Amino acid sequence: MSAEIDEQYVTAILVTHDGVTWLSEVVAALSSQKFQPDQIIAVDNGSIDGSQKLLRNAGIPIIQQDREAGFGSAIAAAVKSLPKLEVTEPGVESNEWLWILHDDCAPDRQALKRLLTAALERPQVGIAGPKILGWYDRKHILEAGISITENGTRWTGLEEREHDQGQHDEITNVLAVSTAGMLIKRSLFEELGGFDPSLELFRDDIDLGWRAHIAGYSVICVGEAVLYHAEAAASERRSVDVKDAVLHRPLLLDRRNAAFVLLANSSRWILPWVAIQLLFTALGRSVIYLLAKLPGYAADEIAAIGLLIFKPADLIKSRRFRKEGKYLSARVIKPFIPSRSIRYRLTLERITSSVFNAFKSGKNQEEKIVNRSYSDIGVIDESFDELEYVPVKRFSKIRSLVKHPMLFGILITLAISFLYSRNRIGSLSGGALPVAPDSAMELLKRYVDSWHLVGLGSSVAVPTWLPLIAIASAITLGNPQTFLSLFFYLVPTIAFIVFYRSATRFALAKYSAFTAGLLYAFSPVILAAINQGRIGTLAIALILPSLFTLMPKDLRVEKLSLRRVAGICLIAAVATAFSPLFGIGWILLHILVFIQQYVSDSINWRTIKWQEILQNLGKDQFKKRAALIFAPIAMNIPWAFSFVLHPLRGLLEPGLSVGSSGALSILMFNPGGATAPGLIFIAPFTFFLLISLITKDHRDSALFGIVTIAVAATLSTYYVSGNGSAAQRIWTGPLIIFAQTLALLSAFSLFEKLIPILRSTNIGYRHFLSAITAVITAISFVVLPFWAATVGADSLVRSNQDQVIPAFITDLASISAKPKTLVIRKNSEQLQYFITRGGDLQIGDPDMASTTPVEVHKAITELVSGVGATSSQVLGYYGVQYVFMKNPADAALVRTVDGIGGFTRSSATKDGVVWKVNGAHSRLTLVDKSGQFFSLASNDKSSNAYAAKPGTILLAEKYDDAWKLLLDGRIVKLTQSQFGTPAFVIDKPGELSLVHDGTARRGWVSLQLIAVLTLIVLALPAGRRRKEVPLEELV
Repeated sequence: MSAEIDEQYVTAILVTHDGVTWLSEVVAALSSQKFQPDQIIAVDNGSIDGSQKLLRNAGIPIIQQDREAGFGSAIAAAVKSLPKLEVTEPGVESNEWLWILHDDCAPDRQALKRLLTAALERPQVGIAGPKILGWYDRKHILEAGISITENGTRWTGLEEREHDQGQHDEITNVLAVSTAGMLIKRSLFEELGGFDPSLELFRDDIDLGWRAHIAGYSVICVGEAVLYHAEAAASERRSVDVKDAVLHRPLLLDRRNAAFVLLANSSRWILPWVAIQLLFTALGRSVIYLLAKLPGYAADEIAAIGLLIFKPADLIKSRRFRKEGKYLSARVIKPFIPSRSIRYRLTLERITSSVFNAFKSGKNQEEKIVNRSYSDIGVIDESFDELEYVPVKRFSKIRSLVKHPMLFGILITLAISFLYSRNRIGSLSGGALPVAPDSAMELLKRYVDSWHLVGLGSSVAVPTWLPLIAIASAITLGNPQTFLSLFFYLVPTIAFIVFYRSATRFALAKYSAFTAGLLYAFSPVILAAINQGRIGTLAIALILPSLFTLMPKDLRVEKLSLRRVAGICLIAAVATAFSPLFGIGWILLHILVFIQQYVSDSINWRTIKWQEILQNLGKDQFKKRAALIFAPIAMNIPWAFSFVLHPLRGLLEPGLSVGSSGALSILMFNPGGATAPGLIFIAPFTFFLLISLITKDHRDSALFGIVTIAVAATLSTYYVSGNGSAAQRIWTGPLIIFAQTLALLSAFSLFEKLIPILRSTNIGYRHFLSAITAVITAISFVVLPFWAATVGADSLVRSNQDQVIPAFITDLASISAKPKTLVIRKNSEQLQYFITRGGDLQIGDPDMASTTPVEVHKAITELVSGVGATSSQVLGYYGVQYVFMKNPADAALVRTVDGIGGFTRSSATKDGVVWKVNGAHSRLTLVDKSGQFFSLASNDKSSNAYAAKPGTILLAEKYDDAWKLLLDGRIVKLTQSQFGTPAFVIDKPGELSLVHDGTARRGWVSLQLIAVLTLIVLALPAGRRRKEVPLEELV
């Protein structure tokens, strides 16, 4: 083999372009090769930095080209300068090789020899390339052969920042190798026509390797041949001056050439699919770059596709050229194209690794395990055999687990939640939580719609938390039912994690954070919220600790960066979406802080000169505080505006109203209510706040917590009706969460400082208070999780509960008209009713329900009172076709309804009693001048029908100004019928088109989307351009 290598003739072609920074080492590496190339030719593309001088001093001949010349043209110029290739015998290939090098790559001294050896051992090989390592980090593998994905991504198949440990030292078949260090047969190079002139820089290597495979040759990567590459052009360490580089932007040229390679080499029948993938990938990447605040890179992605669309001549020419030299099918390269499963698996591995590293417990330097080697032994003497090693301590698995309190806490909460959630596996409902649909798209559609099929109809703004649930359900493949079941199961675990991380950032020791986190995760308010289905309070429980971490302890905003302010605004807006009560408290808090700083700060706020006032308002302090106040409102428009018209709605939780306990229970940090932990399970938070008052450092936080829990207790004494339910006590769970967070952080910070003092002082009142608090804490620490795992599993929220509505009425929901049913339930205290369109309430319906019209409420009241002579007529006008009384039905009330005219009993089953409303209207009805009623075709929202006569069109929905009726394309004036339903008077027959005008709704949603995207972009970390990456981070 040595004799055969000696017979080979290698020409090294070195292309330079302002590479003097690396060129001296490159020249030195060439001169130190174990197998020296027979000649070296340098091609300089207009360098202005001293590269030519360095080459002349090294005695290397130079071919000079224009500064705008491409890499391929430089290689072509060098090959053209060589003597004509001669073939001595037919069928015998030439022994000439071209070794292509960049001015920023330095080959190892054995590189050329190993490349030649591997290539000569495999006659079918036409191209060989080295394993490429980083220039600055020479253990980091850049490439061991390259490929391209279906969307144009350069693919190496390596792990992120993979280090060289010999794992890629074998010789492998690859699609292509980099032009940095590429060894190619001269005969093959000339047969292929060299590099494509349309690819002046970037991706020319993949294109050449692809064409070599089609021509019947193989491409290999020789892992033992090593080369170090700085990737100067790709990392923007030097300008890209080739002719096709629009605006000298490397990414634009790279993305354009990537798309070019795929479109020029792919089979004709898959070109449409390739083009679609390239387009959508460019759009996706541009969005990511915009979020990373890199608009230039985003424009590059779009412009790269645009260049190919508007300049297709080069692409057409290249495809024709490849067709002439094509020997094999393009499918021969399919094994080298990474499949989606491989790409997704690698992405998942990277995400998993990142998550693992994020939760990995840090260790002190002295605790780290250091690999032992013989060099640690020192000088070996005669007593070596008698040396005794210190035994390495080995702990049991449980003891080792305890050393990682966060992981230990996660396992504990998951185990308890497994028992706690045994009745909540499946579609959940009950308590405040209605049933969820099985499609996230349905929730998003309802959010955009302007008219909602709830009760008699509603145009109330949809709460912002509804699309948040839909978006979050993407993790369960768009199924909100599965997501909510998983959410309720994981709430204690997530609550522990977020509080643990917040506590450690508040400088609490890890075991203190562990204890506080478990107390928080299994606090009475969180357990009550889970059992009663209060997703608003649960969301606050998971969000609030993060806000404590992000906000300064003194609540001053001067030193906060714009990005952090945006992040806080985003989190506060999400919290406000789930709990308006939190939003009210958040806004009031920052207004009070602003007023306090207004009075106490030394800046001239007391001036009465308007010019100076406006100058003060323009300061960053005011702007940031204003953002914290108004951003949660802007991100929740138009829903937030409804609280201006109906302030009491701001005191309501999402979902149905469910009863809770009074002030005494709230003061014990237990909101109470059905299936909540009893008051016998005393939480220690009240004691925490009282004890924190004894120290100056924590007194302010303790007072703040006491005031918050006092406000919560006061609010709980008031009743409010809403969300389609009877009046109930105001639920103050979010305020309790806030107060207990303050209590935990203050108390455990105090305990860590107090314990050393207690150890060094005589027994006093502090010892007794600490002992009492420790006992209460220990009891709560054990009893509340035990209650959750046993009795607590029997909650209001359960899976797969029976529907309230009987099956035959539920079946009516499948028809387009969706007739309404009045459901009545009467107990000893009050009358309860609601109107359904064939099914039980779904998530979000109670929050979108509007007030019942006075006429309808009066008709229902008179019906149950036995004096409703016109009740059936009023209900019929609103399209109520059935009345259902659920068992156990009040016998006297059943007789009352039976005795009133206009209602005919339809059935009496084990579910309840059903009456049919005589003369009930369909959803859309025509009343002619003679008073006859004619049903018109209609679906659940819009309608298209033909009116055969003039008359009045009645719509069996609640009145709303946005209803529009078109008669032969002309708008008909909206009026009201005698019972308040929408009515339209038409003066001639014609085609009718009924719609609910959602223009205003779509406008508000668009403004909201703009506000959300703006905050997201501001909150995300700004990406760095490649040239901004410091040398220490470069490969």
